Amino acid sequence: MNPGGLRKLATHSAVYGAADVLQSAINFLLIPLYTSFLTPADYGNLALLLLFGTLAKIVFRLGLDAGFFRVHYDQEDAAARRALAGTVTAFAAVVGALLLLATVLLSPLVSRVLFGHEPAPARWVVLVAADVAVGTLAFVPLSLLRIEDRPVRFSLFSGLRHALNIALKVALLWRGLGVDGALWADLLSTAVFVAALLPLLRGRAGLTWRGDLLRDALGFGLPKVPHGLMVQAQNLADRKILDLFVSRAEVGIYSFGYSFGAGVKFAMSAFEPAWGPFVYSRVRDPGAPRVLARTATYAFGGFVALALAVALLAPEAVTLMTPRRPEFRAATPVVPVVALAYLLHGLFLLTSIGIGIERRARFYPLVTAAAATVNIAANFAWVPRHGMIGAAWATVASYAVMAALGGAVSRRLYPIPFETARMAALVALAAAAFASGRWAPLALWPALACKAAVLAAFGGAAYVLVRRPRRGDREA
Repeated sequence: MNPGGLRKLATHSAVYGAADVLQSAINFLLIPLYTSFLTPADYGNLALLLLFGTLAKIVFRLGLDAGFFRVHYDQEDAAARRALAGTVTAFAAVVGALLLLATVLLSPLVSRVLFGHEPAPARWVVLVAADVAVGTLAFVPLSLLRIEDRPVRFSLFSGLRHALNIALKVALLWRGLGVDGALWADLLSTAVFVAALLPLLRGRAGLTWRGDLLRDALGFGLPKVPHGLMVQAQNLADRKILDLFVSRAEVGIYSFGYSFGAGVKFAMSAFEPAWGPFVYSRVRDPGAPRVLARTATYAFGGFVALALAVALLAPEAVTLMTPRRPEFRAATPVVPVVALAYLLHGLFLLTSIGIGIERRARFYPLVTAAAATVNIAANFAWVPRHGMIGAAWATVASYAVMAALGGAVSRRLYPIPFETARMAALVALAAAAFASGRWAPLALWPALACKAAVLAAFGGAAYVLVRRPRRGDREA
């Protein structure tokens, strides 16, 4: 494959992810502070609000973020592209305002449904909905930065938002505002972020209304709404189901451990904005399937390495980050299981790309409906008997179904010769490394040294495996 294209994808992934990685690193270092001011029950309340906010974001956007991005590539002149940007922005603003008003009116009911047996203030629901509504104005300018191949500028804006969010969160928690402080920090930082982004629309978004372009964007994006809801059912329904059987504090401990395991997701969040343009700009090339297959192997190798690091270092990381709250350390067994679930999510991201290439978005909700059904059924089957760890394994089961079905559908639509044997070998290598790391000493610093050596050995072996040319293939 073309080394220049691979380097560009890797560079753009790194730049797109720089702000998220920095935010994650700072938040990780601030965990001792957060756990000093937030109890496990507070973490449980925030976990349920995250469920509501994530679902609300999908409904408020109506799939227009994905629809705008895909339809933009089909426009052959600048006037049509400006009309598309202006139309989608205006429509998203109106929908966001109307849905926010509906949430305000229904907030007492939503709060009762969300928090169940341990009630919480209805204002929390309103604050989350306001954050989501304001954020709907950001996706068009952010998509334009991706389309125009400006990852540095994209990351600078994201970095501004993250830095402000962290600063506000620390200040408001320090003042003892608890959950309210965390929610106000999110809303205020989003408002500043959107205000900084909107000037980018000047010259890129027209004032004309094009109903035909809006229909195209909704036609691609709306089928992704049930898909997105089902994906988040996989990611977050376990918190609500746990809340039916255990205390809010235990939900918080699970959510705390889940956030460690979900660290694998940040690599995917960095990779995905670069992956879409990389794929769609090459689909007309005769050798595209082979290039995409080789690139997917490199990306999957990175996902496996990160999942292994998260799983292997979980006991030490949780211990170091909770010096004053040992009760949070009960979350440690959840971390490797969640890391495995997100590795399967990464596999789905790579192997289901044919659905997007062929614009067959209607298959997304079918795949995710099956996966979410497995998730919810497994949670109800395993949580009453196994608690937190049952919820984590339910997530693994659902992502395994999602990856298998997504890959199978994509292969029928746009066949890509993925290097499945090499990917399987990477997973087997990581499993062996994880098993060997379990024999590390119990003492903190010797354990870290031993596990660092295991990770280095895995990295060397994985590099050799990924770089080895396929039979009859001289390209690297």
